[in-house]
Amino acid sequence: MNSLRRMLDVLDLFRPDQPAVDVDVICNQLGYAPATAYRYIRELCAVGLLVRLPGGYALGPRVIQLDLQMREYDPMLTESRDLIEALGEETGLNVLLSELYGSTVITVHHHPGRDAEPLRFGRGRPMALLRSATARVVLASLPPRQLRRLYDEHAQEADMQRLGASWKDFSRAMLEIRRAGYCLSVGDLDPDKAGIAAPIFDERKRILGSITAVGSVDRFQAFNEEYLARRLREAAEEITRRISQGAQA
Repeated sequence: MNSLRRMLDVLDLFRPDQPAVDVDVICNQLGYAPATAYRYIRELCAVGLLVRLPGGYALGPRVIQLDLQMREYDPMLTESRDLIEALGEETGLNVLLSELYGSTVITVHHHPGRDAEPLRFGRGRPMALLRSATARVVLASLPPRQLRRLYDEHAQEADMQRLGASWKDFSRAMLEIRRAGYCLSVGDLDPDKAGIAAPIFDERKRILGSITAVGSVDRFQAFNEEYLARRLREAAEEITRRISQGAQA
């Protein structure tokens, strides 16, 4: 398992500023021996996750195949698509479906709103758990031990300090989000945009991700916060119910 995880870590090296990698990049950035890097490249190419190009190795066609599978058949997405579209049409806001992945939250579906300016953090862009309503509503729903570990790891960071100068303050802020059932943020990722999010759980009440309505601050001001919070909570609860029913079927 550890060897598989180390091999898959190679895929984390791909970024907008680094669309291709080679053995030297893998060795320098992951600390692997050249023989190990060559073996991982060979195995990833064999299953289509990497492809060889003149500039090095890029993500392969298998990634596109998996992306299509997720777009069309991911259970969380298939159970929520109609609710997302209805909420987007009703409010004119962007509606995001996001899933927890490690210590980040990644948007897996984006129903565009009526604002002309695009979102900076749309589908596929990871968000740290400390920023934005999308991520913080997930953060607040993590088990206590995991929450404490994340606090200890990030206690000195500015984003954490804004949530609480001490563990007591931070845990109180997380409790308030859990009790409310939603989180509101303004200007966290885009300075002129606001977002409101509610958590989605699995059949065992473990946090899976969130649903978020995002739009310009001006558009947000046309709505009552209570109304938006209620609509987001209703959608999230219905998605959770459908996922739970699917797991029990």
